[in-house]
Amino acid sequence: MRTLLLLVAVVALSLPVAAQRYSVDPRFGFGFDAVVVPPGQDMLPEGLGLGIRGRVAVPVNRDLSVAGGVGVAGFVFQGQDDASYVFTPQLSVILTLPRRDSARYLLGGFGGVIPSEGSGGPSLHLGVGWAFPLHDTSLYVEVDPALVVGSRETTVVIPLRVGVIF
Repeated sequence: MRTLLLLVAVVALSLPVAAQRYSVDPRFGFGFDAVVVPPGQDMLPEGLGLGIRGRVAVPVNRDLSVAGGVGVAGFVFQGQDDASYVFTPQLSVILTLPRRDSARYLLGGFGGVIPSEGSGGPSLHLGVGWAFPLHDTSLYVEVDPALVVGSRETTVVIPLRVGVIF
């Protein structure tokens, strides 16, 4: 798990450097997560977690980008003493399907789900999003379900995200 986390961190941190080297303008996103984890599993905290997420996307061409992102969500609705947190690094490929008033996109890739309590594991994600252009930025909304593979069980995590792309 530590090797996966290190690999995701190195690739995510190298995306802006690679973009500057090849004179590509990266896009930065920042937003809020609402993470839903189903009950009946022992890998992750159950219920609804709220958090923040950042992403750097580097365009390959007009329709395709590669991205690295990281988020943290807190499961705090049962009080401070029972609070737990989930750290979610991801590497993604983003395929944009442009329209006149917005852009739909598909994103998929791999990452990890690392809880403060429990075992967590690597994850595969495949989601859909919508970007609504403003003047210099865009507002985005996305749903990006992930399959988390643990040592003894597998579960699904469903993040709902909203934020701004710079």
